[in-house]
Amino acid sequence: MSIEYVAGQIIELTDDDFANAEAECLAQTNYHHPLKPATNAQMRKLGQHNLKSLQLMKELQLHLQQAEPMEVDI
Repeated sequence: MSIEYVAGQIIELTDDDFANAEAECLAQTNYHHPLKPATNAQMRKLGQHNLKSLQLMKELQLHLQQAEPMEVDI
């Protein structure tokens, strides 16, 4: 897998993709089970981490979309 392939996949993500991922992250953040306090804490921490990762992914997508393709001789 090349960097160009990964960058292309990130650029192709849609608003629906981000909305679905955000809904899943929010479900993790809002997870509650009265008999599993340790699991509650783990899921909330995971949800917060995933929301931050999603935000960074959106920023990366914007950056990649704004960058001009360059030809580089190596």
